[in-house]
Amino acid sequence: MTFRLHSIIAVLLFPALLFAQARPESSKPAAAPSSGGPYPVMSSQAKQRAQQIYKMFGDGQVGAMWAALAEGAKKNYGSEERLAANIKSLRERLGTEAKMADEEFAPSLAKTWTLYSRLSDFSKTTNVQVVTNIAINEHGQVEIFQVGPERSPYQGRFGGYKDATKLKLPFKGEWFVDQGGRSAFQNLNFNNDDQRFALDFALLKNGRPFRGDGSDSSDYYCFGQPVLATAEGTVVDVQDGYQDNPPGRPVNDSPRGNMILIAHGKSEFSLLTNLKQNSIKFKKGDKVKQGEVIAECGNSGPSPGPHIHYQLQNSAGLPLPDSLPAQFVDYIANGKLVPVGEPVRGETVSNAPASAAVQPASTK
Repeated sequence: MTFRLHSIIAVLLFPALLFAQARPESSKPAAAPSSGGPYPVMSSQAKQRAQQIYKMFGDGQVGAMWAALAEGAKKNYGSEERLAANIKSLRERLGTEAKMADEEFAPSLAKTWTLYSRLSDFSKTTNVQVVTNIAINEHGQVEIFQVGPERSPYQGRFGGYKDATKLKLPFKGEWFVDQGGRSAFQNLNFNNDDQRFALDFALLKNGRPFRGDGSDSSDYYCFGQPVLATAEGTVVDVQDGYQDNPPGRPVNDSPRGNMILIAHGKSEFSLLTNLKQNSIKFKKGDKVKQGEVIAECGNSGPSPGPHIHYQLQNSAGLPLPDSLPAQFVDYIANGKLVPVGEPVRGETVSNAPASAAVQPASTK
């Protein structure tokens, strides 16, 4: 028997804090436990724990899952009986996992959690894949367990677009791709038509985006870091007066916060948003060179936490812009040289040194 997966009511044990421009959060990040825990963010232990939790779900081990829930998740969900009823209903509708199509690990950019995302085919679903999101804290407890349908990857009319501009990554050093790719599974920006191919980057140390409890933007390793021009061009728009917000408290005083828009020619424009207040170094009409420092990473506007948000688009505003796939040149992804490619979630990327030889490589 088959069914439409969109009729499923997702199991949601705690509100998701998946970091993306498309899904801002209003709650303040929780303080990190002073003693840490046996499952550090992005450690092999945390990754194995998330996979173990998923296996409990697949095997119907409700008692073990309930015992693994963090106290906040237990309170939010209500009771073990309610959990059991919902998991039973889901497993009856989904059937068994026929195939794991993909899995990804990422740090939460607002809490000391490891996020595990799994894309699966199930025996009773038809033409729709299932996404499971699990968040594990540093004590190995489950903060999020969420199941739902994957959005069909509609590419739009620019799905096959090839850039005329030779883009370079907008930062120095190695950064983590928090959102990027051609599906909602890889890139939550994909859910918004005007940001479909946008990317979010974060700077990590020991798998974490911030020191301490992350309650102040200055706790984030990327805050104040230089943001570079992806290619030469002319500045066509600047906004620079909005304050940087405390992490987890985005505001809607502007649609993009502090931003700079650069025209590269041939109807291609680079937009960088949520920049640090008063950090933009150019004004409208100025010429910029590729790799030049244009601003600093910030947390202004509707941003849940400091990061670099980049998108390529086809107009400066009128007509309303369409998001374009951004193909970067000569960069390193997870240690492999990529002559031309599109960074995807979960990769660690950096610009290749000028002396690097160009050798074909696949990013994923």
